[in-house]
Amino acid sequence: MNFGGAEVVYDYDRSDIIIVPVPYDGTSTWMKGSDRGPDAIMEASVNLEFYDVETGTEVHRRGIHTIDPVTVNSSPEELVEAVFSVVHKLFGEKKFPVTV
Repeated sequence: MNFGGAEVVYDYDRSDIIIVPVPYDGTSTWMKGSDRGPDAIMEASVNLEFYDVETGTEVHRRGIHTIDPVTVNSSPEELVEAVFSVVHKLFGEKKFPVTV
């Protein structure tokens, strides 16, 4: 699933903005379900308006690409390290990561 649906499918190289899904629920103690958050955001994103009235821009034209989710579930510390590694790589490639 891609952020923005079929209208916002750009390949990685042509995209400035990279969506990094992080479905994690390893530390929930009461209600489980936060691991379904990234998918819910992706589903809802197909209903977004692409034109931003406040800035007068269509930021999706900069390219938005969704990468595979970071799914490390062994410990919170290892998840943080995995997300850091992915985001650090993206910054090195001059990408703008958005973690959901």
